[in-house]
Amino acid sequence: MDITREQKLRAFKESVSDTALAFVMNVPIGFGIIAFADWIGIVAVNYDQNIQLVILQNIVFTTVAITRKTFVRLHFEKKNAKKG
Repeated sequence: MDITREQKLRAFKESVSDTALAFVMNVPIGFGIIAFADWIGIVAVNYDQNIQLVILQNIVFTTVAITRKTFVRLHFEKKNAKKG
């Protein structure tokens, strides 16, 4: 059975919603990780670089998460459609 446009849209909406929640959680975590890495000497960054790194990592992780979650949801939609 083929996946409908509606199912694809629902999967995408679910992915965006879930990833938006994760984004809100990950931004402060990202700042904490970079501050910790700076503190223990793994990286040496100033405040502006810290912000740039957090923004970059969250753009990459958000894009990957939305794509991954959409395809995972569509996979299970297709699998469940075959069963039922």
